[in-house]
Amino acid sequence: MTTKINYELPVEPDQSFVVDAFRPEDAVGVASLFYSIYGAEYPFETYYIPERIIAENANGNLHMVVARTSKGDIIGHGALYRSSPPNPALYEFGQYLVLKSYRTSFAAYEINKLITEEMVRRVPMCGFFGEAVTHHTTTQKACLKAGAKEVALELDLMPAESYEKDAGTTQRVSCVLYFRSVQDQPQLVCVPAAYTKAVEFLAAGLDLNRQYVTAAGNPPADVRTHIESRFFRHAGVGRASVMVLGADFEKVVSDLETQAEREQAVLLQIFINLSQPGAGAVADCLRARGYCLGGYLPRWFDTDGLLMQKTKTRPAFDSLKLHSERGLGLLQLVRQDWDLTHL
Repeated sequence: MTTKINYELPVEPDQSFVVDAFRPEDAVGVASLFYSIYGAEYPFETYYIPERIIAENANGNLHMVVARTSKGDIIGHGALYRSSPPNPALYEFGQYLVLKSYRTSFAAYEINKLITEEMVRRVPMCGFFGEAVTHHTTTQKACLKAGAKEVALELDLMPAESYEKDAGTTQRVSCVLYFRSVQDQPQLVCVPAAYTKAVEFLAAGLDLNRQYVTAAGNPPADVRTHIESRFFRHAGVGRASVMVLGADFEKVVSDLETQAEREQAVLLQIFINLSQPGAGAVADCLRARGYCLGGYLPRWFDTDGLLMQKTKTRPAFDSLKLHSERGLGLLQLVRQDWDLTHL
């Protein structure tokens, strides 16, 4: 029998605390922390159920770091965790939560430091990525401090309701995806001709050993397209990773768009495997259907990937806040491609 935490544990303010790796006895406090921040609205039930939190930390899907008081109260949290990438060795970092009464402390800073300086050496991984919002630049700065660089811009990723406590957030929120390599693997990357310059710009400074060639030719006529898709109705987002590129791709993506309508998705993201020469033809097919560049994603499939995306309406490009020159360059690439694919 599992126990779902639907209450907030009382925590005294101004206690001293340590930042440490998760222990099983922290699970109830972690679940309470999620409830204190999100109420019952966090979209993944696991984080409210202590038994599941313990199991996910044990099986390697989740590596939590907590800020723990001497009384055992959990006042802060961050994690490395497996999420959307098909590659289980590529982790996401995030889920940074701190109790309101402790937000003037250094809890968030120390949690981020432990994850990005120590945990990444303990956990077998090829790299990690994070998603930073663009209605302010605080989380972008945190990603840069973690040694990650901007590689993609996810347009209209999250509904405004997810950030209703942030003043001035009345429209969907775009996010910058940051990546840092931990253990590289040399490989050949087939780049669609339309995105040669974009990939060259985004690959700069990532410390990757790559041979880039132009993706020429069509997907094999005797191969069927294989995708792994998932829809997040609460966020209005659909994600599809194209594992194998086949001659039937256009039919497959048409069916995917029909499903996206049923799921009420306002953003559809498609991740293309760049190990296959047919990636160029697939990218051209998507551009003709109104998809634009999202970015370049090293090791997404273990091999590298390209994100393309289709939004219901024109994103509010002028309102996006980008912290760095590289981020501004990424925004320009995505915005220009959105305009070109919506003539």
